[in-house]
Amino acid sequence: MLSEINLKVVDLKKNYKNISALNGVSFDVHKGDILSIIGPSGAGKSSLLRNIIQIESPDYGEVYIDGEILFSKTKKEDKKNNLSHADMMKRKEKMGMIFQHFNLFPHKNVIKNITLAPIKIKNYSLELAEKKADKLLSKVGLLDKKYAFPNQLSGGQKQRIAIARALAMEPEVMLFDEPTSALDPEMIKEVLDVMIELAREGMTMLIVTHEMGFAKNVATRILFMNDGKILEDEKPEEFFNNPKHSRTKEFLYKVLNK
Repeated sequence: MLSEINLKVVDLKKNYKNISALNGVSFDVHKGDILSIIGPSGAGKSSLLRNIIQIESPDYGEVYIDGEILFSKTKKEDKKNNLSHADMMKRKEKMGMIFQHFNLFPHKNVIKNITLAPIKIKNYSLELAEKKADKLLSKVGLLDKKYAFPNQLSGGQKQRIAIARALAMEPEVMLFDEPTSALDPEMIKEVLDVMIELAREGMTMLIVTHEMGFAKNVATRILFMNDGKILEDEKPEEFFNNPKHSRTKEFLYKVLNK
């Protein structure tokens, strides 16, 4: 029996000028799913995450989180207009996002980067926010860096802090947009290890990645995108051993035979 649906995306479309970045994308994400979203550059992978979490506004389609509407723009009534801003923000808080370039506040130290949102948005006391931050820093192996500033950290450390900061808001779903692509090879493993631990704990994750080993060994599903569409949605074993679409076969041949 399938677990409950955490996230539902229905017919999502997004154009940038005359370019169709998302062309009717639909899929469900069940609780505990680890979706690796892969495909060539320009396929719409990062656009998909940014439109799901509403950093960008889709032109058309629907997004649901835990069965509640997060975005709706269809030929029918725009359901989002019936929601208060407060309700929208509460629902958005159920998702956290990790970016390629960390996006830490450069003028704040690590502990303040992590505690800022829980204090301002969740109304945590400073004591509670710092206690939770210490736990998360221990989890990502960086408790000794709590008073460091971002410019004193390596790229891998910055990304682990960014993950801790997102987790401080207690999301149900984590979105990762190429979290290792800006890192030196030796730093990639330390970030992937944190993500693998989150997977073991049952965190629902959508991960745009070029790390084929991670996709193969950790993901529960692979979405392959090309030209703004999902061409394949398969379990890793099926995807890597028996790709259906000629474009998928071509992509895998290139990336696995470098």
